Amino acid sequence: MLNLIRSDIFKLRKAKYFWILLFINILLAVGTVYLLDFTHKLAGDSMEAQLTQEQAALDDAGMNVSVEGIPTGHDQLSASGQLLTFFAGNTTLLMSVLISLFVGSEFNNGTVKIIASRNYSRLKIYLSKLLVGILASILFTLVFVLAATLTATALWGFGDVSGSYASQLLLKGALELLLGASYVSLFVMFSFLIRQNGGSLAANICFLEFTSLVVTLGEMLIHHFLGRTVTLSDYLPDMCMTALTQNPDRSTLLRSALVGICFLLVPALVGAGSFRKRDIK
Repeated sequence: MLNLIRSDIFKLRKAKYFWILLFINILLAVGTVYLLDFTHKLAGDSMEAQLTQEQAALDDAGMNVSVEGIPTGHDQLSASGQLLTFFAGNTTLLMSVLISLFVGSEFNNGTVKIIASRNYSRLKIYLSKLLVGILASILFTLVFVLAATLTATALWGFGDVSGSYASQLLLKGALELLLGASYVSLFVMFSFLIRQNGGSLAANICFLEFTSLVVTLGEMLIHHFLGRTVTLSDYLPDMCMTALTQNPDRSTLLRSALVGICFLLVPALVGAGSFRKRDIK
């Protein structure tokens, strides 16, 4: 198992797309901070009023989305205040591309068939890809956080922090990483089910971009036609990522942990089970 993991790490490090995506990740981190800075400068004193109007519109539409935690003025921006948002799902799109290329190329090149012929079990092959994908997700997230924090500190300063800041950051940051790992598990599952670069990439991006949209649209329709509020989106990883940045209570922390664990384990079981039963072509 360790030899498989070392081999997968080596192959990922040698892949050009890994370094290209990592470089894009850094550019996105820096760009995100500058965009936030520009947006608040452009809005000026009207930012608070805009956020209030936006929240009212979201509530009227029955959408389970909150603008809580967004600074209402440029003078409120600080690296410490935005640090947790840098953890929140900023690398998932890049990871969907990375995992699709990483796993898909193994099938396209026939590498998986060669590895299986060396008496490695299908389960070990699957788990190796999953674990290396999770390690890559953690690396990309931490690099994004570091680049964004350094940029934000240069622009706004780090800002004052409370005594419990570090412990809260570690807890919520760990949950964000868990939720990121749950997305990796989904991407690996789709990649093993489809077994092609293009198809798995399309499936991963579609799931990432449209699942929350469809669920939120369903909530809006139920609210509009039945007058009832349904919050199924609370149990999606990306919504949990956002909720963790908005002064979450204990129930939100627990829900985020459970969602992360479920979305990590269930796709892993489905993907590994399918891989064990299907022939490798």
